[in-house]
Amino acid sequence: MISINFAVKNYRVLERIQRGVVTLIVFLSAVLAIIIGHAVTLRTDAASLAVKMRDAEQAEALISPLLAERGRVVKDLSAMTVLLDSKKFSWTKLLSDIEAAFPTGVALGKLDYNPHNNMLTLDGTAQSPEALRSLMVGLEHSSSFREPYLKHQSVDKGSISFNVVASYQTQDSASARRK
Repeated sequence: MISINFAVKNYRVLERIQRGVVTLIVFLSAVLAIIIGHAVTLRTDAASLAVKMRDAEQAEALISPLLAERGRVVKDLSAMTVLLDSKKFSWTKLLSDIEAAFPTGVALGKLDYNPHNNMLTLDGTAQSPEALRSLMVGLEHSSSFREPYLKHQSVDKGSISFNVVASYQTQDSASARRK
């Protein structure tokens, strides 16, 4: 016969379970305390960053007008530099030098001058090949023009259209060559 005693409990198993639950609760409490500590630190850091961002925005608001003013001054100075450079260049001298080199029978139609590299482009018409040749010889013998080059020529209705490229020697570049 089997007999079961329902009045006896195994307290050892219950005691082990209770200790395990208490240990788990202590461990989870420690983890919760660490998480709360990190959350507080993150909130403090976020508030500090928000203050720094606000200060940076205020500083930028103070500096923006100064930078805009600086940009305007730089732009004005650049424009003035261009004006001063254009004052240094004498268009009258250039046109006089061209007129001195041009023979009769040659007409100037277009003039392009690049001040950065002192390149001059002359477009025009000549009545005869001899007049065009005289123009090239006049440019070669002039002290104001270097390396004249007949880039293009074509005959149209009895006149010769031409395109000549040369380096124009300004007073500044001529004095720099002498040194």
